[in-house]
Amino acid sequence: MNKVWSLETHGDPLGKIRDFIAQIWLETGLAGMLVTLIGGNEVRTTPRYINNVDLLNDVNPFQPLMEINVARLIPELLANHPDEKIGALLRPCEMRALIEMTNHSSFKVERLLTISVDCLGTFPVDEYQWRSERIWNSHPDQEINVINSSDELAHEALKFARQGGIVPYRYRSACQVCISPEAIQADVNIHILGLPVRQQILVVLNDPETASHFNIKPHTDSGADSDLIVRHERIVSKKSEQYQRTLERINDGLGELLPANVDAVIDQLESCGDCQKCMDVCPICSVVRPIRFSDGHYDRSDVVRWLVSCAGCGMCEQSCPSHLPLSAIFAHIRSQLADEWEYFPGRSFDEQLPII
Repeated sequence: MNKVWSLETHGDPLGKIRDFIAQIWLETGLAGMLVTLIGGNEVRTTPRYINNVDLLNDVNPFQPLMEINVARLIPELLANHPDEKIGALLRPCEMRALIEMTNHSSFKVERLLTISVDCLGTFPVDEYQWRSERIWNSHPDQEINVINSSDELAHEALKFARQGGIVPYRYRSACQVCISPEAIQADVNIHILGLPVRQQILVVLNDPETASHFNIKPHTDSGADSDLIVRHERIVSKKSEQYQRTLERINDGLGELLPANVDAVIDQLESCGDCQKCMDVCPICSVVRPIRFSDGHYDRSDVVRWLVSCAGCGMCEQSCPSHLPLSAIFAHIRSQLADEWEYFPGRSFDEQLPII
């Protein structure tokens, strides 16, 4: 079992994690890191490969806004840096997507160091914009920029990390039916769910090579107390049950609107005509896209392999011009496929896709 370490945050979990990630970067000799930045005068997230560790001060892994699954950028990034060790800061759904992308296309990730943080959920863009404007309006005499408001929204969410986050009904649909919000499969996993984050957070190193190059002891306070580990596990389990109940309520509410099976999903995709925006933004489709024949029909096996690997990031629903509830649809079908094929997306880099 990998050892769990405790980090004292001294009232500033965001600052502590930025410093901790910077130490990992420096000690493991990374050439750069793929992160998501927010800045300028617009509320927009920008994936960016940075090669200056000081820019981590503008990175917010708790930012409750997600507009792209950055895992889809990793194959090209690795190809552009063939001889360098690079890092990637990923949400749990992005980490799942990366694993599934490698299972589909077998590109190598040996030179990639992955870092993931428990996710507290993300808002739709308009909701995030409204909350940012509320912060700006509450400080009329101060200069509040986009980064300041992002940090304040993150601190607001972190207040409820011990309870597993705020009530998620205003979050994106994908976040309401998330597969799992836990950081678990990355080389470095940072846990906040269920924890008193103003005092302590937890860190797990999964990768032996990272552990050998990064001396974690000077940067942590001790091995984690067993009570904290149990608290974290309890809240993660509670959140997973909550998401499952939400999905069941959505399924009941949508009733006959939900496709009954994969073939019904294929019929829906074919009825969308030439629109493939859901595939354009999907990280799985960035490495292998379901074949569409000249007669307009999709290859059924391709669609099944796509849906069984769905990471649940919800980028498809955000891009759909018809505003279809794709997060619920794909989660519903993915659950059927998981039972049929005994396959859970993002579980392991070593797991083989089912032969369909």
